[in-house]
Amino acid sequence: MFYQIRYQTGEIEDMVAEMKKGNIPCMDVDNMDEFNWVVKKLEEYNIYLAKNIPFDKNARDRVKEPEFEFRAAFSSSKDSEDNLMYIDFYFEPYVEKDYDPIFGD
Repeated sequence: MFYQIRYQTGEIEDMVAEMKKGNIPCMDVDNMDEFNWVVKKLEEYNIYLAKNIPFDKNARDRVKEPEFEFRAAFSSSKDSEDNLMYIDFYFEPYVEKDYDPIFGD
């Protein structure tokens, strides 16, 4: 069975270490606000979002991993697309409201 660590927002240092090894770490975030917080936090480690490279929503099999949102590219230089590093972001699944409470469960 395939096992991969999904980092949490408090594990930025560990994730940066993985990126610098050439790996593509995975990170759980709740939404785009938390994603933007992570981007700002990575800037403290001189890792910048590559703004000209679109998010890759097809980097993983979304049928097998429905919570996968996109792969984002980062660079060690601001406003550069050299020495790219990547992070796969997973968003918390959206829980659809259903009608169970209406029927008195």
